[in-house]
Amino acid sequence: MSELLLAVYAYGNPAPQGSLRHVGGGRLIDSSPRLRPWRATVTAAARAALAVTGQTTPHLGPVQVMAVATMPKPKSAPKKTRTWPSKRPDVDKLGRALLDALTDAKVWADDSQVVELTATKCWPDEHPLALPIPGVYIQIWTVTE
Repeated sequence: MSELLLAVYAYGNPAPQGSLRHVGGGRLIDSSPRLRPWRATVTAAARAALAVTGQTTPHLGPVQVMAVATMPKPKSAPKKTRTWPSKRPDVDKLGRALLDALTDAKVWADDSQVVELTATKCWPDEHPLALPIPGVYIQIWTVTE
């Protein structure tokens, strides 16, 4: 039986955590300039959610994560027909950024504790858990049985 550990709402344009590129001198940087501010937004939202629950130390057991990334809908997308954001960014790279941000927030000790990840990307209000504006809704569940 699982128990909801944390629910997080973070607003902003979701950014992927892609491949690293070498910039010289042994330094590597992420290829997306939007990544750092997005991860900071998710980290701050997770810390605020943790403060509400009173959790002061990282969770140490296995967890399940469900994330729904609400992407900005392009003006060219149909208004009356349901469509999906099937272009970049990749949903797995969005998930990677979220997991690292949640690790930075000390939700858990390490993202290797995630044993199940369900990630969805959608347009605003076009999925049952979509936000009305771009951002992400995250549920984190403990795994007990």
